[in-house]
This record gives sequence, structure tokens and C-alpha cells, in this order.
Amino acid sequence: MEEKANPSQIGGIVINDEATVLGSKLRLLANNEIGVTTMQRIYNTLQYTDFKQNLTRKVEQISGQLLKRLSAYLKLLRTVKITVENLYRFHRIQPMQHRLDCCSLASSRLRWDKLYKTKVTSETTCDLVPPGVQSGVFNPGQNLTEVFQQNTLYMSGLKWQYFISTAGIHNEFPGHRFSSAPYSECSNKHDSRHREIYVSSVYPRPKNIVVVIDCGNSLSQNQMHTAKAIAKFVLLSLGEEDRVAVIGLSSEVSYAGQGDCLSSRLIPLSYDTRTHFTDFIDKLEKDKKPAMIVYISRGLLSSLTEARDVLDAISEENAITGHRVVINTYAVIDAGKPIMYEKSFLHDIAVQNFTKYAVPVRHFAPTPRGVMVAVNSSRDLTSTVGDFLKSFNWTTSNKPYISRPFHDTASTGMLMAVTWPCFYDGKMLGVAGLDVQLGELLEGITYYTGDGSSYAFLVDGNGKTLMHPSLHHPILTGVQPMYADISYYEQHPGFSEIRRLILRQEVGTQTLEVPHENTSHSNSLYTITRLEYTWKQINITNLAVDRRFIVVIKHLQEQVAHRQLTVPGPSQLAYHRLDMLPTDHTCIYLKQLATFDSSALFLSAVAFQKPYEHLSQDETKRTVLGYLAYLKDNTNLISNPGVREDVRKDVAVVSQINDSWLKQVTISALNDYIIRRYVATPSGVFMMYPGTLLSKGYDPSHRDWYTRATEFPGQVILTAPYLDVGGAGYIVTISHTIFEGKHARVPGQPQRVAAVMAIDVTLGYFYKLLVQQLPACLHNHIRCFVMDDRGYLIAHQGLIEPNGKGPLEQQHITHKEPLVANDILNHRGFVHKQLCNSYNDRTTQRFYHFNTSIDRVLTNLVHGEHCSRYQVTVIPGTNAFFGIVNETCTMMKAFCPCSMVDRLCLNCHRMEQSECECPCECPLDINYCNGTAQPAQHSIASCVHHAPPASLMTVSAEVAESLPQCVNTHCSHRHTKMECLGVLDCEWCQLDHDGHTSLKQPYCSQQRVCFAGVLGAATPYRDEVTVTDERDAVLKYHSSPVGPVAGGIMGCFLVLAIAIYCYRRRVHRRTQLQYMTAGPDTNSAHPDLAQIDSLDDLDSGHTNIVLATFDSPASISPYRMNTMYRRPTNPESDHGYSTMTPHEDSEQASTTCLEPLIIARDRYRPSIHVTGATATPMLPPPPGGSRRSRSPTPPQTQLPSSGQDEHQTMLPNQILANVQVHMVDTH
Repeated sequence: MEEKANPSQIGGIVINDEATVLGSKLRLLANNEIGVTTMQRIYNTLQYTDFKQNLTRKVEQISGQLLKRLSAYLKLLRTVKITVENLYRFHRIQPMQHRLDCCSLASSRLRWDKLYKTKVTSETTCDLVPPGVQSGVFNPGQNLTEVFQQNTLYMSGLKWQYFISTAGIHNEFPGHRFSSAPYSECSNKHDSRHREIYVSSVYPRPKNIVVVIDCGNSLSQNQMHTAKAIAKFVLLSLGEEDRVAVIGLSSEVSYAGQGDCLSSRLIPLSYDTRTHFTDFIDKLEKDKKPAMIVYISRGLLSSLTEARDVLDAISEENAITGHRVVINTYAVIDAGKPIMYEKSFLHDIAVQNFTKYAVPVRHFAPTPRGVMVAVNSSRDLTSTVGDFLKSFNWTTSNKPYISRPFHDTASTGMLMAVTWPCFYDGKMLGVAGLDVQLGELLEGITYYTGDGSSYAFLVDGNGKTLMHPSLHHPILTGVQPMYADISYYEQHPGFSEIRRLILRQEVGTQTLEVPHENTSHSNSLYTITRLEYTWKQINITNLAVDRRFIVVIKHLQEQVAHRQLTVPGPSQLAYHRLDMLPTDHTCIYLKQLATFDSSALFLSAVAFQKPYEHLSQDETKRTVLGYLAYLKDNTNLISNPGVREDVRKDVAVVSQINDSWLKQVTISALNDYIIRRYVATPSGVFMMYPGTLLSKGYDPSHRDWYTRATEFPGQVILTAPYLDVGGAGYIVTISHTIFEGKHARVPGQPQRVAAVMAIDVTLGYFYKLLVQQLPACLHNHIRCFVMDDRGYLIAHQGLIEPNGKGPLEQQHITHKEPLVANDILNHRGFVHKQLCNSYNDRTTQRFYHFNTSIDRVLTNLVHGEHCSRYQVTVIPGTNAFFGIVNETCTMMKAFCPCSMVDRLCLNCHRMEQSECECPCECPLDINYCNGTAQPAQHSIASCVHHAPPASLMTVSAEVAESLPQCVNTHCSHRHTKMECLGVLDCEWCQLDHDGHTSLKQPYCSQQRVCFAGVLGAATPYRDEVTVTDERDAVLKYHSSPVGPVAGGIMGCFLVLAIAIYCYRRRVHRRTQLQYMTAGPDTNSAHPDLAQIDSLDDLDSGHTNIVLATFDSPASISPYRMNTMYRRPTNPESDHGYSTMTPHEDSEQASTTCLEPLIIARDRYRPSIHVTGATATPMLPPPPGGSRRSRSPTPPQTQLPSSGQDEHQTMLPNQILANVQVHMVDTH
């Protein structure tokens, strides 16, 4: 039973009235500061023409593009194949055996490449050569370099090109040192690199393999290690078309799983099954159990007795199969130890030598002969075990092979291999191959724009999903995703019939009516949504294994018909490439190259006709000028530089907001709190003020502020706090949708979203907004908070308290207010705990959804704790809630169980709606029998895909240091905490270096000096200023300038010194003349003085170097961190801003007692690698295996890794920050 909301229980505050006022302020902010009403008026003036999109034609275009590109890659591969075969002819006359070891490539030859996301050299092909390969073996690597280089000019999606010979030599282009790739070190990389691709190309037919490992107590440690390596090598050589079983033998038989298919039959070797088998093999241990044999006989034991029993069993069982089983045996031996009997016995098993042991042959078919191989090392298994399928005597087909998509272990992203065996006079020489970027091959699907009413996906002939909006973008995928059946993603009643038709019919269109519970106030209980599926199959024949792909477009019929608009182009337009086309007042805005003269246009990849080509090629000044000329052209005389048709129209519309933003900046009272304004359209058009340099990979339509706004059209949307890599610290984004104009409205149909507008504000601004409206929130026993519809806090006292103990993002109501969380879970209809499956990382996510349509005030239940009262209500017109907690006495705190080391749920076997726990995840239950999720998981929806990590667009340190800062918020002029709170780049400094001791004189300082309110605390940007003590910090920002005084004193000393010098010169003229004629030493000091002068001219320079690149260690729970935690780095930085940071002159040390030239060099000349000093020592970062935040919980911010340019100054690849040990994990 719920108590009636009583204002007296929370200090007399009428929470409904306060929430209404707060909603009005947010609406006013959206209308005036974002410019929502102005932009909507612009769209309302537009004229529209009817336009019907032909989905059948669109499907044909996408499928035709995919088939055309595959054909082009096959042509390039044929060129490589013919070249290899011709080179072998020359090899027979003059051997080609020159080798260039990949592992020995000089670092000076390698350069970071943004396509490969690693260091490579395009000047040469390198080789991975097994140690056992003899000299004189065919090695065409260096002679293939020119062909490989030419291929890269024809197709932008080419990544790795290679030739693998039958001897195991692996030629790879571009050259790369495989030092950090998984599975094996570089010197042994030939055993794993493209191993599955090679075997599938040579033996493309499905294979049935049983791996039996002897792990009895007779094996030595070396033999056990070798046996495991052989088993894993065999698994690495097989693909998803093959069926496998793995068995361990000791005193008992062990399987990779009990009571299911793992112990009873062969199963398809999916990626997850291979991983499971590999883990099983790694965990096998020698049998150490003691054994006793009681043997009573005359003592005449034939040595052939046991061997005969084994051969008899083989003869009997193989006869049942019709002698179709081939047995290969591998004798694991220690070097130097003779084992003649064991080798002979294993050889007899391999060849099934029944005659030797007088075993009857029980079937008329010929006995298959396997091979016995003695192996004494886990290295170079290619030479010893590599051709284990040779015993089948299969003939290799002279046809190309196309693999399934796989993850690139050498860098990142998803690839698809196209290979072709090479022959000479019927003799196979090896396999030529191309690894193709899946993102380029499927860009018609991944960059399909359906204006929010439709999307495209791709399935194979078995219904496995190869690409879907719920999956990560293939270019940025860091792990091998699970290719689940399409029914796992399209979970609509009746879709099973649609799926059957998609797999059976070459082309088709089907409509599916899906009932939904009616949330409106009409009389009907359900509404009907009509979904239209349109598809076309792509059949690629004349391959070693025929492939079938199916392109599908899903369309929501209830959306209004698509309309095109015609608008004249803008007369003035600035592009975001300020490094190429700077304005008159280009400056550094925190850490970004920016201009306040106007907004700047950015076009994401989806705005181009060839998105992947746009991303992979560098923009030039000529290219940028071509964009601007076309977008501003009203004569239709300038040719299209490669953008989509609707882009120019959208640019013409959104650019009209520029004047409104410029005017608002001059009159706004919130300039100290607003960081930037921007607007984005579904077509990829993005306009931002101030104009800022952005990364080409940035996609605004996948950011949280965009997708959340489209979920709540017409409302003011608050996004949970995240770290802004532009340098503003922790920020909150406020966004709002813009609809198509009034002339496009259709009565009875929902309006289509035409754009999303947003602003970024500081995190402190929201709490200031609360306390200014409700001063009672500052009382000791009252806490006010604002949270979004997922339960993440946007404003709370705990988010602005100085503690230096952790990231201020992803703080959940279940942690900060566990009593409230425990109680509101019992309010029916308000909060719902939900599940979703993430097939990208194989997890099941648990998260909360709060009902924003609730129309009452929630308060304590009668049986709740009366020492603490709370009230929560929705903020009208938003996705947020306002809450007040009144604690009148000390009490035992409530507790919401959460893992303190990762995001794992404490109990993955049970989930109760009324049980309080932080958002968490559980491993996805995988059915290894078919490589997909367990049947119980089928009804769980797939998780929404979050945006990939944003990269940083960098400029040279020289450019950054030569430009002034755009703004100065004058932190030192703000003398109270409320004046300082929320101001851009300002922090109220309250605690000393230890994070506990209060400063005697708190003050407002720059963020770098006192991050999170702690003096000298490490910042996530690693640009902190080291201050020796509180007094120095205060003087540094509050004392009068001592420069003029010191200059005057030094001037007096200089005059006095000159007078004394002149006097001594007159008195000792003769002596001075002798010194003047002493020789060349007279002028020796001049170069040094010149050097000092030249260095002094750099006095306006800066000592710190720009933040340019970061690694992305896996982020773990923000509520279980060491106090010296290194801040994990994550995607939502939101815009991929430049990290250029010219630093304050106040940073520069003033050490006057040191040698001047040393001071000058150390002070003004930046080193190539600068290690930021911190006030406290830092512990290592969280382990790489820690679980990351995943959808649907908003991701914890990472500053992602970007390519290193050797001509740019870089910081070490870590971010150090003081953080707090929290109680629970709500990441």
C-alpha cells in the first residue's frame, strides 16, 4: 500500500509544482538556446513534393552492388593466381628463394595506417617462414609486391593480400610485424595466420574430425604441452562447415561437456564451439591417480596382446562405418628419448595393420591408411602436422573459395577472404588470397538510410545473420560476433513464415501485421503495425563452395510517405576542416581547433555515395572546396563530388540556423555553461557552433543524444553524463527532435523526424539549476536529484562533491539512493527490469526502464522505512524524473547487490522484478550443438547497438601552440562556490592532494589545477598542473603580478652593473685591450646569446604536449575502482574532437637558481614523449579482460586509440585519474 504524497514529509516542498517549473525551464532552454522553435519554423516554410520510395528497386541496387564487388575481387585474385603460376615457371629455371622475415622488419620501415589500424609498410611483401623449410623452396613473395600494390589502387576495400605455399611459406602484403597478434608469437605465426582459410580452400568439403588426446600419467610435461598444441592446431585449421568432437583419455574418458551433444556426437565447429573446445584442452591435466594391477599368470605375457585388442576394436568399429574412418596418430616424444615400440604401435594403428596382429578384416572395402607423425615440439606444427587431411586423398578443386566473415586478429574489423588455389602442371603450388573489408563489401547495407522507417540486413542461405543494425559496424568490430539466426533479431509473431519464404524464394515482398498494446487513450486495446519485408537472393556459383546471400529491407508502412524538398543553397558556408580552410579567428577551444565566427558543416560517411571510400581516403583542400562549391551552387552547373542527392537540400535547410545561434550567443546568460550547439539530419548532415574540427568516422545518427531523442519525439531529452574529449570535463547533452514541416503532415499519421538538435552543458549546471530553484536541496538532511528514464543520475549532490574517487558518469539510482531504488521497485507500473541479448559480446544485459507516462507522485510504501522519506515524479515534457529524499535520522542504509570487480550480475540464474540490483550482465547461454543461444534465450530481444568509439582529429603541436584560446571564463574572479559551480573549465577547489584534507582557503581554479575539487588531481586528459601546496596554488591565481616588480629590481641591478663595468673599463683600459686582442674566443659567446634570445622568443609557448592518442583498455565498473585507478577510455566523447591543448603560461616553472641555458632548453623545448606528473603514484590500469559496458546501459566514456603519426607529438597511451571506490556497479 502506498502512502499519499505529503509535502510536509519533504520539508514542505510541493514536488509536482517544482517539477513543472523545472520542465518549463528545460523547455525554455530548448526553445531559446538550442533554437528548436526557430528551426521548426524554418521547416514549416518548406514546400514538399510527393515521393514514393521503391524498395524492390533499392534491394536490387544493394544486391547488384554486392555481386559486382565480389566479381571485381575475384578478377584481382585471378591476376595474383596467374602471376604466381608464371613465377613458378621462372623458379624452375632460376630459384626464387629470397626471404624478408615479417618478424624482423625494421621499425623505421613501418608507418601507422588508419585502414589497418596498425603499423605496416606498403613498400614490400614480407614472409612468415616455418623453421623446417629447406633452402631453394619456391618463395615468390618479393616478386608479388608490385601486383599487390596495383590491386590496392583498384579496390579501396582490400586489406591483406597473401600467398601460402604448400611448404608453409606465407607471403603477406603489406608488410607487418605480427608482434601483438593473438594465438601465437610472431616467430610461430605461420602456424595460425590464415590457417583455417588455407585448409578450407584446399579441402573445401565438410569434414568430420574426432580429436582424442592421451592425458595419462605416462606423459611428461613437455609431451602434455605438445599434445595440447597439436589438438588446438587441428581445431584452428577447421571451419564452421566441419563437425568435430574432442575427447580426453586417462583413467576415465573426459568430454568438453556432460549430458549433451558434446559427449555424444560431432557438432559444427562455430567460433564459440572452437573457443569452448580450446578451453577444455587447456584445462586437461595429467592423470596422477595411483593404479594397481593384480596379475596372476605363469608370467609369459605376449607384448602383442594389448596391441591386438586395440586393432581388433578398430577393425570391428570401422567395419560398421564401411571403412570410412581414417586414423592419424601423433606420437608426442621428448627429444633424445627412444620410443621405438610406441612409434611402431601408433604406426600400425594409423595404417590399420590388421594382418600383423592376426585381426580379421570385417568389411570388403579397402582399409583406409592414415599417417603416424612423431612430434617433439609445439613449434612449427605446420611442417609436422599441417597436412593432416592428406590421408583423405581428396583432389583440390581449381575454383575460388569465399569464406564466412571473420574477425581480423592482426588489427581490427571484420573481413571476408577470397582465395584460389594455384597449380602448375596439375601440381598444387599453394593458395593465393585477398582479405576484403566487410564494411566496404556491405556498405550498401551498413549505410542504408531509411529515414527511421526502414533498415536493411543480410543473411546467408541458412538464415544466419551476417549484418543487422543490432550488430557492431564491421569496420570497428573488436571481437568475432555471434552469427545468430535472423529469428533472434526479428522477434515478431508470424515472422517464422516470412523467414521460410526469404530462404526459399529468390525475390519477394511480404507484409506482417504485428499487434501492440495500445498506450493511447482510445477505446481499442491493441493497435496494428504493418511491417513490409522485401528481399532478393544473391547466388554465387562456380565456386569451390557455392555461397548464397540474401539482402532484406524491413519497412514500417505506418510512416508517412517520403518527400523530397527543394531549397536554394546557402550563400555562406564553412566546412569543419579548419586545418585546411581556417577562418580569420581560428583558435583553440579547450582541446579543439575551432572558430566562433560561424557554425561549421560536417558530413558523415552516410552522406556520401561511397561511404567506405570516403573514410579510407584522405581529404584534400581541393576536395573540400569541391564539397562547398557543390553545396552552395544554385545553378546545377557544378558536378556532384560524390554526396547523396538529399544532402544538399538538408545543408540548405540546417545552415539557416547559423544566424540564430550567433545572435543567441551575444544575449545568452548561459554562455559560461553551454559548450556547443549542433543539429543533425538522418542524411548525415551535421552543423555545429562553434565550428569544430571533427573526425571523418564520427556518425551523429548513432550517438545516444540522437537515438534517445528519436525514441521520445517532441520532448526535451537529457542524456546521462559522459566525459567530453573536447576538454570540457563531464557534460550532459540536451536534445530535441525537429519534425518535417506542416506542409508534409498527413492527418492520422505520425510526423517524421527531419532532424535532431542538441546542446552540451556542463554537469555542474544541472545541480546549480536545482539549488537555485530549491535552496532546500543544500540542507544536510535533504537530497535532490534528477535521473533519466533508465535510472542514471543527471543531477545529484554526489556528482558534484569533491572526492577524486571516480568517474562521474554512469552513476545509477540503485547506488546513490539504494533506499529509494528498493522501494520504488515495489510500485507497480513505474519501473520494469528488462533483459536483452548482446550477440556482439555474447552477454545478456539487465537494465531498468522507468515509465515516463506516470501521472502521480511516488512516495514511500506504508511498510517502508519512515526515517527516510522520498518523493519522485516525472518532469513534464522530458524523459527525466525529479526526486527529493528527506533523511530525518541516522539509519541502516539499504543495499542493492552489485559486483565490485566487473559488470557480472551476482545471480545469473534468477531475476526478480522487485529485487534491487545495479544494471549488470550475464554470459549468454550458448548451445554448442548448433553454435547459437540456448532455446530459453530465444524470446529475449536483441540489444540496441551503441555508437562506436569516437576517434580524435589531431593537428600538429606547432599549430596548436601558435593559436590563442577561444574563451577565458576567468575562474579566479569567481569567489564563491555557487559562482564557480558549473562554469566551463572551472572547479571549486576544496581538498588537498590526499583527497581528504580540506583546504584552508577554498577557491575557484581551472579544471587542470583542481580536477573534481581535489588540488593537483590527475585529469582524464592527463593535463593536470602539479601544485606543490595550497599556498602556491592560491598565490598562483590570486596574488598580484610580480613580473613588473621583479623587472624593475633587475633593471636597477643592470644599471648598477653597467656603471661599475664602465668604471673598471676606464681604470683598466690597457688590461682590457689585451683581452680584446686575445683571439677567436672573443666572439665565442655570441652564438649562445643568440640561442638564448631565440629561446626567449618562445616565451608564449607551452610546456605540455597535446593529447593526441589513447589506448582503450576494457572499462570496468565505475563503482569498484582502486583509488589510484587509471580512467578507462570509452566511446561517448561525443564528437571525436581534436585534442590540441595549448597550455597556460602559468604552468611554466620559474627556477631562477639554475643555469640559464639548461632552464631555457628544458622549459621551452617540448620532448617527443611527455609523461605527465601526478601528485600521487598510479597503479596499473584495470585488467584487459575486465568486462566492458555494453548496451543498453550507456557506455562509460573512453578516449579511444587513434593512429599515431611520427611527425606529431604524442602522449603515452594511458590516461591517469584519481577515482573513488564506490559501493556498487551501475555501469
